[in-house]
Amino acid sequence: MATILIVDDDKDLAGSQKLLLEDSGYEVEVAYSMEEALSRLQTIKPDLILSDLMMEHFDTGFILGKKVRDLPGYENIPIIIQTGASKKIGFTFDSSLPDTKKWLKVDEIIDKPVTPEYLLGKIAQHFEK
Repeated sequence: MATILIVDDDKDLAGSQKLLLEDSGYEVEVAYSMEEALSRLQTIKPDLILSDLMMEHFDTGFILGKKVRDLPGYENIPIIIQTGASKKIGFTFDSSLPDTKKWLKVDEIIDKPVTPEYLLGKIAQHFEK
């Protein structure tokens, strides 16, 4: 069973996504801040990280991605960022280009709100590779 670490300061969203993923057969851990996530990563090695972008700061999700990529043995864990920033600031992040993906240190960026079907599909794509 794959383990997913959800990192989001929105406890309601994290809780609903946790239930969705558990109902879909995943083991799920939740952290409500970058620091809590980094602390959890000392004891667990998830198969995928699903993180919000804007938590403590407007770029916390990207900082978390960089810190995870710098951890020995964690370099290849898929990281999906969820964000509502595109709608708020009118700027779209594109992680599909290899150079951009390398610079951002995340595998994918998806816009909130995310439908359950879309989220499950995106997560499944990372396990099919």
